[in-house]
Amino acid sequence: MEIKPEELIYKLQNGAQLPQGNLFVVYGEEDYYRQQIVTALPETLFQGVDSADRAITSFDKDTDLNELASIINTYPFFSGQSLVVLKDEKLLAAKAESEARKQQLDKLADILSDIPDYCTVLVSASKLDKRTKLFKALKKTALMCECASIKLNNLSQWLDGQAAAYGARWSFDAVGKIIEYLQPVDKIPLKLLQQEIAKLAVYAGERREWTAEDVESIFSALPEASSFAIINALGKRNLPEVFVLLAAEKKKGTNVLPLCAIITFKLRQMLQYVELAGRGFDYKGIVAELKLNPYVAKNLQREVRGFTPLALTKAILDLAQLNIDLRKGGRDYARLEEILLQLLR
Repeated sequence: MEIKPEELIYKLQNGAQLPQGNLFVVYGEEDYYRQQIVTALPETLFQGVDSADRAITSFDKDTDLNELASIINTYPFFSGQSLVVLKDEKLLAAKAESEARKQQLDKLADILSDIPDYCTVLVSASKLDKRTKLFKALKKTALMCECASIKLNNLSQWLDGQAAAYGARWSFDAVGKIIEYLQPVDKIPLKLLQQEIAKLAVYAGERREWTAEDVESIFSALPEASSFAIINALGKRNLPEVFVLLAAEKKKGTNVLPLCAIITFKLRQMLQYVELAGRGFDYKGIVAELKLNPYVAKNLQREVRGFTPLALTKAILDLAQLNIDLRKGGRDYARLEEILLQLLR
């Protein structure tokens, strides 16, 4: 049986009835979910049992399968219930490339296929090879919970749930601001986002609508939040503000390469918008083609009016050359300022 991570976490944290079975498998790249499940399951399983009497065994690395089998099949005397947590990434993510490795995975599959009623096993891994006998065996008997990374286009629902937990809601612009912050990020930092939302809840107090201004005030720890101010000023063609913000980053000791990457991302996005408009795409067509959040699209539509495809292309190429030169010991902030001066003058 399969279950979504949000549903499983809710059930564990609210004492709701879980599907029958004593084998849980949580896997996927989003460790934010996996960590919550690993933390919540013992509290659900051992309700009313003193922590000293809880029979919990964790296998994190170099797992001895004979020992694992022995622990699973040993009756716990104090609570009458035991929990085994298997988090050995090297073992679980292994591919059956050799006969020895295949035998090891097959043995693990056999062990997990016969778990006594008094024992619960939680398997947690960032990766599982779906081609192995192990995965196929787990899928037949376990409660499977895939914790895939949230895509930026699906973040709004997660954000709504977080706000609702505090009895609050986001304004349209607030959600858009967060999504705009996170556009250049490869993996959305859900744990960090959750921490910033907790700060915002304290900051907002009794006020139940959270605004874009709140996000700007509180979300200082988000990746690229400070450099976002630079591309925001760039989009407004505010050269003095761009230079002030660059000077602040230089003073903080910020490496210029990540800044170049953020600025290049923004310029490429603007160039794509301008080129699609030049090919006859209307606003809705551009939004659909680039898969833009409505808030981001609205800002982008306004920003591109001050830029030509030629100017954007030249700046992008100059930034690429700057990246090459930096690796050879070339100038950093001074050259970046020159590039942006040529773009915005």
